[in-house]
Amino acid sequence: MAVLTFVIAAIVLGAHVEALSPILIVPGLMGSQLFSRTNPCPWWSICYWEGLWVGTDLCFSSTSALDRLSLEYNEATNTYKDKTGTEIKVSGFGETCKVEYLASNPVETSCTFQLPVGNYFHTFVDYFVARGYQRDKNIRAAPYDWRLAADQLYSRGYYNNLKSLIEQMYTSNGGRKVTLVSHSMGGPVTLFFLNNVVTQQWKNTYIYAFVSIAGAWSGGNKILQGQISGLLPSEISPVVQDVCNFPPDLVFRLRTTLRTLESMSWLLPKPSVWRNAILVTTPKRSYTANDYQALFQDMGFPQGFKMYTGISVINAGFTAPNVPVYCFYGTDVQTAESFVYDQGFPDSQPTRIVNGNGDGTVNLKSAEVCLKWKKEQTYFVSKSFSGAAHVAIVQTTAVLQAVEVVVTSLA
Repeated sequence: MAVLTFVIAAIVLGAHVEALSPILIVPGLMGSQLFSRTNPCPWWSICYWEGLWVGTDLCFSSTSALDRLSLEYNEATNTYKDKTGTEIKVSGFGETCKVEYLASNPVETSCTFQLPVGNYFHTFVDYFVARGYQRDKNIRAAPYDWRLAADQLYSRGYYNNLKSLIEQMYTSNGGRKVTLVSHSMGGPVTLFFLNNVVTQQWKNTYIYAFVSIAGAWSGGNKILQGQISGLLPSEISPVVQDVCNFPPDLVFRLRTTLRTLESMSWLLPKPSVWRNAILVTTPKRSYTANDYQALFQDMGFPQGFKMYTGISVINAGFTAPNVPVYCFYGTDVQTAESFVYDQGFPDSQPTRIVNGNGDGTVNLKSAEVCLKWKKEQTYFVSKSFSGAAHVAIVQTTAVLQAVEVVVTSLA
């Protein structure tokens, strides 16, 4: 009898696993491990891929590491490249381990030797493995160079690789459509893919659902503070604090790096969302999202406005992706909305930060941009989670259960 019970349970479990929609994770800002090496490599040296984000050099506030993390912007061509003498790569495309934890090893290694430090998606992946999923088979990840925005990711081949990975997952899992689960900046990254890279016929064939968690559709106003006076990495992505305890004096050195990153321009608050709301106040004047040219000029960084206008084409509107969408986001967490500076602007931190609703990083106005899709496409579901903070939301039981309902409804 016991044997028969075991056999029946095995059959039921097997049928359940066969019915699961494969999950592909698209992480958020600072949510992919980056490795760097010297390029060109001197003939007398062996140039290993060394852990950069989040690596030990950054943990010790190495100026060299911050420099390697920077990008160089070409105004004439509106393109970005790695810092001269440095080559950056994203590790673990198609694998979950490099988004489960953010601590990078001193040199690039396989998942077997991944440091279990800096839990990002580990709780999420473990939850679904316990329910029949298998790492790197029907739950996988598509990390990307989060320093870039969608246009540069496209030109560097990320979206071609993403498309191929989805097709591979569909085929290797018996023709079951794939569920895309994005977090934070991964939302806009995925939206660009669905609206600009693939056709509707392709989406109908390969995509089961798009689950956006804490989507940074209109960025996060905290990014504006980072551009003006700097932020610690842990203030943008709290999970980083589990890897490194960055000293406060890193703020202004990191500001120099943050200002070079295209993603920082992409994630600035959008005028279409914030309209004439005052976001920054200084002794000289106040600024709205329509005043970026004056703001960047007054903060002594006029190139910042050119970088911002350089991505205007991918900032225009938030068109519904026309696939089943589940928009999940956190609320009721104090979230920076506007910043008041004194005479020390821009080289001192705000004297006062005015908070509003959100998840601690993404403002509610930004998270709820997706709600307009309810009128633009056939299938749309939204759900807010009170008290769910920006990174903790991907580890919150209620959210994991909500995602589980989506991916198991294939049965």
